[in-house]
Amino acid sequence: MSTRRRRCARSTGVSLEIAVLEYLRELADRSERDRSFCINQIVREHAERHGHPLTPPPLPPEVPTSRPVEES
Repeated sequence: MSTRRRRCARSTGVSLEIAVLEYLRELADRSERDRSFCINQIVREHAERHGHPLTPPPLPPEVPTSRPVEES
């Protein structure tokens, strides 16, 4: 059985201007990431540039995942 880690995060709602949302969608497509990842990355970079680096997100406990049984 393998394990994988999921990031600890909280969901929140925000209103974005249409141009901002379109840019975010394009950025997510180009980087092959989801919009939440892009927003988190942008905020982290902004905070660091302004002298307030954020601590890395904590790793949650390992979550077991089921794997298909291999036939012999």
